[in-house]
Amino acid sequence: MWSPVVYFAGSDVFVGVSNIMPVSARFIAFIAVLILSHAPVSGQKGWNVFSAPGQNFEVLVPGTMRDGQKKVLTDIGAIYPVTWMCEGKPDEPNFLFLLSYIDYPESTFSPDSISMIREMFDTSIRTHIDDLKGDLVYSSASDHGELPGAIFRATYDQRKFVVKGRLILDGDRLYFLQVYTTTSKSLNADMDRFLDSFRLRPPKDK
Repeated sequence: MWSPVVYFAGSDVFVGVSNIMPVSARFIAFIAVLILSHAPVSGQKGWNVFSAPGQNFEVLVPGTMRDGQKKVLTDIGAIYPVTWMCEGKPDEPNFLFLLSYIDYPESTFSPDSISMIREMFDTSIRTHIDDLKGDLVYSSASDHGELPGAIFRATYDQRKFVVKGRLILDGDRLYFLQVYTTTSKSLNADMDRFLDSFRLRPPKDK
C-alpha cells in the first residue's frame, strides 16, 4: 500500500511518498500524514466560503487557504494529490484545517462495490492514525448525500492533540477533510462547522 505524506515546511506544502507497495483493486487508501509545526499565521478575519479555482467543491474556512501538489507514481499510474490548508490564529481553538483530494484512474471504484469502499475508508483511517502514533476514539459511516463517506476522531502525541476527519468518495475522486486542535479545546463547534460545510456544486454546462 502506498501512502502520500503531506509535509509542511514554512509556507511550502508538498506531497511525498512512503511505504510504496503494489495497490490492488480491493485495497486502496489515500492517507495524509502530518508533520506539524504549531505556528499559526494570520488570515482573513471571520469565516468565508472557499472554492479552489476550476473545482466544483466549496467549504467554510476561518482564514486563507494555501495549496500544494506533487506527482506521485504508483502501480496504477501517475496521480496528483492536492492539499489545501488553513492555519488557525492564536486565539482560535483549532490550529489547522486541511482539505485534500486525489483523482484515481477512471473506474478504480465501482459504485456497486460498497464493501470495498467501506474497507478503503476503514483502512485509510487506521493507517493514518497509526502513522500519527495515535489512538482511535471512534469512526463510523457518514455519507454525503448519496456519496459514500466516513467520519473519525482520534488523539495523538500522548493524547495532547485531537484530529477529527471526514472522507468522501465522489466517483473516482477521494476527498479527505481534517481539523487539528488540542485536547483541552477539542469540543469546540468549529470542528464540525468546517467538516459539515463541505459541498459539491453541480458541474457547469459546457
